[in-house]
Amino acid sequence: MAQMYPPENSYWEGNIPTPPSPPPRKRAGVRTVILTLILICAVAVLLNESILQVRHIAVVGNRDITWDEVVTAAGLDGGVSYFALDEEKIAAGINANRYLIFEKMEKAFPGSVAIYVKERVARANVQVMGVTYLLDDEGMVLERIGATLPDGDLVNVTGFQAKEVRVGSIIVPGTKEQMEAYELLMEEIELQGFSDQVSELNLSNPDSLYLITTDSYTAHLGDTSELRAKIGTVRAVVNKLREMGKYGGVIEASVPAVATYTPSEL
Repeated sequence: MAQMYPPENSYWEGNIPTPPSPPPRKRAGVRTVILTLILICAVAVLLNESILQVRHIAVVGNRDITWDEVVTAAGLDGGVSYFALDEEKIAAGINANRYLIFEKMEKAFPGSVAIYVKERVARANVQVMGVTYLLDDEGMVLERIGATLPDGDLVNVTGFQAKEVRVGSIIVPGTKEQMEAYELLMEEIELQGFSDQVSELNLSNPDSLYLITTDSYTAHLGDTSELRAKIGTVRAVVNKLREMGKYGGVIEASVPAVATYTPSEL
């Protein structure tokens, strides 16, 4: 008797052989992707560790501080990956040196970096409890040199009433107005090329500032308003008085572009 099969679409309770499962193509594809990613990561690591190392470091703006000192302060002396350059970390390292100010960093792919710095220079001295300290124009305490005043063209700052003075930190004055007056005056006399002619700046009263020149003219400046015009006026008057052979005395220059002179003989 011929074997009968159920008609199409009919219910059959017998056992029908199960066809073989297709090969797991998707799983093999996942493995391939993973292996490819691992290979890419390995290549990236190799490139990062060898080819993309920073090999050229330029330092711009240093004068007395050496290239090695700047690079060491920046933390780049031991070698670093181009992609691991951290500007904030580099800036913090450079600024930790009291003679350096970090300005900016420029990168050039694949392995060059330029570090721009500014050197702090002693511009003034101040005495606190009989001890002399050297300051830059921002009030950074650069050195503690003892009881004697230094020789040279440094401006002697008086009346500062410092609350705290520590090498490697900005001096803490009696009032914030004194600090503002110091920075503005130092900036202006430097800008106008007058700092080497100023022997003393008195900051005891920020509303009644005065300076004394190296040849004993005392110039009253009033407050910190319009210092550019006031310093310019003092310079012009001093030059004229020197031409006239008059030395010493008091120059009243608290009003911009207006000055009166009182000779020291009176």
